[in-house]
Amino acid sequence: MNRFFRNYSTTRALEFGALVLLCFGFTSCSERGPDQTAGSISSPIDSLEAAILEAPNTPEPYHARAQYMASQNNPQGAFEDWGLALKADSAFAPAWENRIDMLYRMQNMEACLEELNACIRYAPESTPCLMRRAEFNIHLNQFERAFGDLNQALRINDQLHEAYWMKGKIYASNGDTEKAISSLQTAIEVNPSFFDGFISLGLFMAELGDPIAEEFYRSAIELRPFSVEAHYNLAMFLQEEQRLDDALAEYREILALDSSNATASFNQGYIHLEYYAQYDSASFWFTEAIQRLPYYHQAFFNRGLARESLGDRTGAIADYSEALRIKPDYTVAALAKDRALKAN
Repeated sequence: MNRFFRNYSTTRALEFGALVLLCFGFTSCSERGPDQTAGSISSPIDSLEAAILEAPNTPEPYHARAQYMASQNNPQGAFEDWGLALKADSAFAPAWENRIDMLYRMQNMEACLEELNACIRYAPESTPCLMRRAEFNIHLNQFERAFGDLNQALRINDQLHEAYWMKGKIYASNGDTEKAISSLQTAIEVNPSFFDGFISLGLFMAELGDPIAEEFYRSAIELRPFSVEAHYNLAMFLQEEQRLDDALAEYREILALDSSNATASFNQGYIHLEYYAQYDSASFWFTEAIQRLPYYHQAFFNRGLARESLGDRTGAIADYSEALRIKPDYTVAALAKDRALKAN
């Protein structure tokens, strides 16, 4: 599977439903009329339970209480209330969607898939359920089933940018480059603020050796100027294109955004070592990488190469030895150490 793939899942809390407290016709939970006493409604939960008593056979009051439970860090109570909402109306999609989201974030995938199938059976217009099941099928390499869910979701709502994005994943995995590009481009046309879409297109076009990848990375950076991911992808592309000074500038930008980023230091060292033959600078940047990540065996090995090129065989041997201590089966370090020992 190509490296531009990413999970459809996001970090939004309860992505299928905002934590909104509904009072269902009652006076606002935070306000009282002039004729109300302080004890008439003692807590938000009282108004929610009153709404349930008033309409026990409808799903909305249970859904509202579930949202409140979730906002109070009571996931079990929320999950049970969404179950009650579904007993009242099995076609009530928000309850399915929130239960599925909760199970997904708990990594209970078997139960999650069972609820997804139930959601689509009872609430077939739920695009979040269709999208989530498509994601499952992509991970299982069941692409025909994934296409079925995605196409059904798009028939319901043709503005689902993530559905086009996921179809692009499938086409790319199947080697259909033209359709992959078309689907990914449709995703960002539908949603010009879709950061992951620009990143995916950049990675995919970079793999094809197409210089337009740079434009997609720069568009992603415009959307999220402080994204280390976007700057790193651009830096790697520039490095592969032999635009080394530009790549170094991007790595320095990464360190300005994230001073602990060991890879940005390592890659600068690599450029100075392999392309510029500036061994002092290479040694400096590998040292910076090691300071940020003390078990970075590749940095020790490459600093050993830089030191060996500077004539510091003792330092080189020490670095090769440390690389081997961290990774005993590191063959290139063992060969380099043997070479340096014989040269002494």
